[in-house]
Amino acid sequence: MYIQKLSIDIKTNINKDELIDEFGLLMAFYRGNGQTQGKIESQYIDHNKIVCLPFTYEKNTLHKKNNNFYVNRQSKKLEELCNSKLVYKTVGKTYQSYKKPCTCKKSDFFILVTNYISIDSPLTCGTCFKLVPLYKLPIYYDHGYMPILSWETNYISCDSLQMNCEVGENWALRQMQEITSQLSKQGREICRKIEELTSIPTFYYLHNYKKYKGDQLTRPCPGCTQKWNLKTPLNNQYDFKCDHCRIISTISSNS
Repeated sequence: MYIQKLSIDIKTNINKDELIDEFGLLMAFYRGNGQTQGKIESQYIDHNKIVCLPFTYEKNTLHKKNNNFYVNRQSKKLEELCNSKLVYKTVGKTYQSYKKPCTCKKSDFFILVTNYISIDSPLTCGTCFKLVPLYKLPIYYDHGYMPILSWETNYISCDSLQMNCEVGENWALRQMQEITSQLSKQGREICRKIEELTSIPTFYYLHNYKKYKGDQLTRPCPGCTQKWNLKTPLNNQYDFKCDHCRIISTISSNS
């Protein structure tokens, strides 16, 4: 994953507070289009220059060819307010071991999955098991991918609650591992829509931290009650996969 430096020189007498708000809106649009990852980029003003340091998957992620309507409109507005051009350059790679993006021409399937510490794309390729930048997908909704990011935020919130263990742990776990929960319904509907847009089977990751008696691999799919255990785990990670219900899961570590 790369760190970009996105900046613009301020060559007018625009109010700095107004400019900060407008620049923040641009970053929100980049995020909504899947071009930047997470919500933790640094933003600051250096004399007559406003600067942001977002994370991206590729060196050219912020190139205009990847922009949507809202990014282009807000970029133009900022350039007019500042009487100068937005500029970005790659300043380096992160030293954390973030996964590289998928480069497959066409994936065998996708997996919708995230966790409480992730700033990665919530979509994994089922061929290379690398992450799929959302801007590589057909437009999901209103020029961007906000419904996918909304689910991602909800999932991360639930995962954070169950990891902290103090407040709402049991409720959060039910949201993550029950196929009929609001969170699962939201995620599975997103999978259905992605599959409709791409013609690529898209599976929802169902968290599993339940206690089971006996052999877990004999338990049926929670959706259709059919056999869904795999003889060989996918990517040495996923032990269950139901092609009918479009869900995927793992053996519980809570034994």
